[in-house]
Amino acid sequence: MNEIIPQASISEVTMSWLLVTAAAAVLFSLFEAWLATLIIYVKVAALKKLFPSPHNLIKSHVDYLLMAALLGTVYFSCLHLGIALPKYIIVILCIGAIYNPFGFILKAMNPGAGSVDSVLGKIALCVGFLPATIGFGYSMIAILGRLV
Repeated sequence: MNEIIPQASISEVTMSWLLVTAAAAVLFSLFEAWLATLIIYVKVAALKKLFPSPHNLIKSHVDYLLMAALLGTVYFSCLHLGIALPKYIIVILCIGAIYNPFGFILKAMNPGAGSVDSVLGKIALCVGFLPATIGFGYSMIAILGRLV
């Protein structure tokens, strides 16, 4: 099996990075689910103080699961269709999948985070969504291109 699917390596960007990132996203999502459980149901005061807006932890939890599912979809679709994504797209996908849900964690800790009034602040906020948009967008166009 190792001959078919290359092992993930930090020094060499391969499609395996998508699965490693997906696995990390699921594990982190599970951690967040437990945090939210301890805050909402067990009522751990110290955690509630650290995360005063636990519903945003739940949003992050769900978003990380979605990112993992999307990464898996991209990986297996590309494998099935014989699509080799460029290395820079793989890196962008991994960054976007980890970074995109992170805003909800910040909002769980500080409910006012991300509330920007300036045009520059709004632009900076939107730029943060670009890695996931570019990575998944490129991948889906490549998949459609192969199928249509």
